[in-house]
Amino acid sequence: MLLRWLLIRCNISVCVPVPDDVSASARPLIYYCRSRNMEDFSCYWHPLDNVSDTEGMHYVLTYKKEYCPDYVSSGPHSCHFDRFHTNIWKFYCMTVTAVTSVGNYTSPQRCLDVADIVEMEAPVNLTYDLYDAGGDETGHNTLLSWAYPQPSDLQYGWITLIHELQYRRVNEPTNWKVKGPLREPHVELLGLPVGEYVVQVRCRSHNYGRWSQWSLPLYMSIPARPPTGKLLVLVLVTGVSVVIFSYKPFPVSFRIKDYFLPPIPKPRIIGIDPLLLKKGNLEEINRHFSSFHGYSPPSYSYADDIWDQVKVLVRGHCLFV
Repeated sequence: MLLRWLLIRCNISVCVPVPDDVSASARPLIYYCRSRNMEDFSCYWHPLDNVSDTEGMHYVLTYKKEYCPDYVSSGPHSCHFDRFHTNIWKFYCMTVTAVTSVGNYTSPQRCLDVADIVEMEAPVNLTYDLYDAGGDETGHNTLLSWAYPQPSDLQYGWITLIHELQYRRVNEPTNWKVKGPLREPHVELLGLPVGEYVVQVRCRSHNYGRWSQWSLPLYMSIPARPPTGKLLVLVLVTGVSVVIFSYKPFPVSFRIKDYFLPPIPKPRIIGIDPLLLKKGNLEEINRHFSSFHGYSPPSYSYADDIWDQVKVLVRGHCLFV
C-alpha cells in the first residue's frame, strides 16, 4: 500500500488520489464555464476552503490527458482555452485537482460542449425616444434601442443575436412585461400611459447557449403633455407663418385667399399672340390658324353681300342709298 501511494504522489498529473474521508463538498468544484464567441472559452472553480496550510498549494486542470493551456488570462482559479485549444466539434470532460502538502483533492468531472456554454455580454447604451404624443388618454409611442458591447464577438459568423426586453412601472416591482424574442437591437412600445418606467434588455445566441445578464436599468418618464421640443417647434412654425402673412400691406384675408386659392389662368391658344386678336388683322389671323388641322379660312365675295336700302332725308330731299 505504501509503495502504491508513493507512485501516485510522484505522478499526480496523471492520476490524483482523493482520500476516502474527504467529502465532495471539500473538493474543488468546477462551477462555471463560458464562451462568448465559440472561438475560445474559460472555466472557473471554487478553491479549497478546508485547508489551513495553503503554502505550496496549486491547481491542475486536466482533460483527456491534456492540461490547461492558460491559468492567467481569465483570473484566479480559472483556465482559459484559446482558439488554438478550442474545437466546437469536440466534447470536453475535465477535472481540477488541488495539490497540497497534506494530500491531493480532485473535483467531480465536468463535461461540456462549447455550444452549450455560449453566453454573451449584457447589452449597453439602452436609450429611448418619445414621439406621437397623445396626452393622458393614448399615451406616447416610444422607440427603445441598444448596442452589443463587443462587436468583435460577432465577426466570425458563429453567433446571431436575439434579444429580450422587459419593462414595468417603477411602483410595480413584480409586474414585468416582456417583448421578444427580437432580432433587431430596437423595439417600439405603443401607447404607453403616463408614468415612470424601468426597462432592461438581454441577449443570447439564436441557436446556442444561455441568456446574458440583464443590462443596467433604464428609467423612462412618460410625461402628461407633449415634450418641450415639440412645443418649441410649434411656436416657431406659428411665428414664422404670422410674419409671412403680415409682410405685405394689403389685407390679410386677401393674402390668405391668394395663397390657398391662386387665380385661375385665362384661356389662351398656344402659338397665337393675344394682341394679334385685339388688332383684328384677319389675314394674319387666318395665316396662323391655317396650321390647325381641318381649318380653312372663310371666303369673302362682295357679289354675295346683301345690301339693305336706306332712305335718308337731307333738307327736305329724300335720298336712297
